[in-house]
Amino acid sequence: MTYATLDDLFRLGLPEGALRGVPTATLEDALEAASRLADSYLRARYTLPLTSWDEALTRAVAAIAAYDLLAVRGYDPTRGADEVVRLRYEDAIRWLERVASGAVSPDIRDSTPETREGSFSAATSPRRWS
Repeated sequence: MTYATLDDLFRLGLPEGALRGVPTATLEDALEAASRLADSYLRARYTLPLTSWDEALTRAVAAIAAYDLLAVRGYDPTRGADEVVRLRYEDAIRWLERVASGAVSPDIRDSTPETREGSFSAATSPRRWS
């Protein structure tokens, strides 16, 4: 499962034109790799797999995938736009570190079974009253 789609990559990572000619499978692989990288931070705090997440995680994954894709295409830190992509990547990693440490609390639901407050459990054997 990836935390970002191709549409998210083009909306939050890089404009579609910047990735023209890159096969769809390569773009999807980058999103999958970025999601697995995010998982390496998220598992410190959440039980994987996640069942829902907010736009902040989608944005982080798109930024990481965009950086990785640019690195393959030829990253040039002397170009202004490429520098922005690197900074967004570094921001995404710092955000994931803060999520893992508990300093940031995004709206994420993991696969931990929910318990209802005020619930009770029935005894497995009958009680004898004296």
